[in-house]
Amino acid sequence: MRDTFSLSVNINALRPDFRVFATYFFGDDMYNYDSEGDSFQVTSKSWTELYMCSRENEALCFDIWKINDEPLVFKVTSQTKEIVNRIAYFLSRETDGEIIDDEGNVVSAENIIQGMGNFDLAQRLELSDNSIWRKATEDNPFPNLNK
Repeated sequence: MRDTFSLSVNINALRPDFRVFATYFFGDDMYNYDSEGDSFQVTSKSWTELYMCSRENEALCFDIWKINDEPLVFKVTSQTKEIVNRIAYFLSRETDGEIIDDEGNVVSAENIIQGMGNFDLAQRLELSDNSIWRKATEDNPFPNLNK
């Protein structure tokens, strides 16, 4: 069994549509992945659980779940430190959050970015900022199907 790495994030705002995580993580609005969670409606911004895994590369997986209500804290886990850093950074960016290590220490964004491995952060942030899923609403949950 492989090790699991984790970081926590103090959450200070609503989350983005969970599909924006796929755009950021996989680099494509329409990437082929599996996901599970509690995003009901699909466009929910108050989800507290998210699992996402590539259907093309099983090493590309992560989990996010709530571990505390007050303050609101989520845990990010994966089988690599690089993936945990990538997802914790994005979650903290999207929720005006603060990243906390397993000893309870605040981790700087600079340290997280340095630990992302081979990952074009600027490109992924641009893709996620422009993701079609940012346009999703309860009335139009699948804007990619608009003609």
